[in-house]
Amino acid sequence: MKTYYLESLGCAKNLVDSEVFAFILEKHGYQQSDEVEGADLVLVNTCAFLQESLREVDEVLSWIADYKKGKSIGKLIVTGCLMNRAGDEFASLFPEVDAWIGLKDFEALDILLSGSAQKDYQRIALDEKPYAYLRISDGCNNHCAYCMIPSIRGELQSVPMEDLISEARILSKRGIRELIVIAQDTCSYGRDLYGEKKLPELLTRLHEVEGLSWIRVMYLHPDNFETSWLPLFRDLPKLLPYFEMPIQHCNDKILHAMNRKKGKEELKSLFDEVLTTVPEAVLRTTLIVGFPGETPAIHKEMQAFLSEVPFMHLGTFEYSAEPETPAFKMRPQVTEKKAEMRSNELISLHRELMTPLLQKMVGTELTVLIEGIIETDEIDPEERFYLGRAWFQSPEIDGIVEVQGQNLQIGDMVVAEVEDVIDIDLFAVFVRMLPTP
Repeated sequence: MKTYYLESLGCAKNLVDSEVFAFILEKHGYQQSDEVEGADLVLVNTCAFLQESLREVDEVLSWIADYKKGKSIGKLIVTGCLMNRAGDEFASLFPEVDAWIGLKDFEALDILLSGSAQKDYQRIALDEKPYAYLRISDGCNNHCAYCMIPSIRGELQSVPMEDLISEARILSKRGIRELIVIAQDTCSYGRDLYGEKKLPELLTRLHEVEGLSWIRVMYLHPDNFETSWLPLFRDLPKLLPYFEMPIQHCNDKILHAMNRKKGKEELKSLFDEVLTTVPEAVLRTTLIVGFPGETPAIHKEMQAFLSEVPFMHLGTFEYSAEPETPAFKMRPQVTEKKAEMRSNELISLHRELMTPLLQKMVGTELTVLIEGIIETDEIDPEERFYLGRAWFQSPEIDGIVEVQGQNLQIGDMVVAEVEDVIDIDLFAVFVRMLPTP
């Protein structure tokens, strides 16, 4: 049996592409391997969004190229966002690579392996998870001043709604309990295909797919979100009232320089309306720290904003000066040291604000999706501990719920009582099982 090792770098949107590449490989008789050494084929799906991403690609290709030099792997193939940003440069640096395939060029891999191609490509899960990502569009029309996405991924390209519904049904039949809707900007879905935003209609139809328990929407761009959509998050039981809105900043001057439309007061008003219309809503956002022109006073303004808007979850990114973007030429630039310090201050402040929100959950019962078993030395089944997430926790970024129970399986939806909180994680005891929808 031929084996393949797939290294998927970057975000969940890139992971979707990797799952299609995996489908093609397995269609041609390859079996996934967890180890790069000994693999007959190694495919690296790259990210090139930031300078840091390019450094990661360099590191990954360097250690995999060593295996190639030592003849302990077979073919080495590289694809992904790198091809639209620094493909030629990396091709000269890594002659060990057997083939460089364009971004999302599934047919190229098909032809490379068999000499012909088909277009009916599906996805194969690269790990055993009870959730899956549904990418509803690619590319972006927002052209934020710091962002490489339009130049790498192109303008907005929505996936036809019928294709998305069909894909969601396939994922549900595979046992997926949580569907996570993603895109560069989910709010703009449909503008290019249908002439108007079609996210509400898509979510309504996805809600009808049997077998799904949760539908989570990510990347809700605040400039393109319509408050008229809020009743959907209140009235559709499967649609989680989880609002991930990356505002990037709160200062009007910085937001204008970023080419963002909503200012501070408009953002406050938006979040107020979300919480008024959907009282159980949980807010998540991301901030870019150290953008050109950010002063100590503006940083304090950001700290005040975090104290005024109850974000349950927060991610921060230190500004990365990308040469191909308008922001690269903006002045004054903030030093990396200052940006790192400000980022740490925001994270520290947010943890202080977040802790009381989580402490309120001690003694309450939560619905938890079981994702794995935590290995311990105990053999008593009553002492088993399971890895799970509550509805207000997105995978890998929002913390976990550790559940004590017995005989639980990955994909089980359970009710658990919260006993303790440590940092951003909850610790709970199993109460009862919930039926499959």
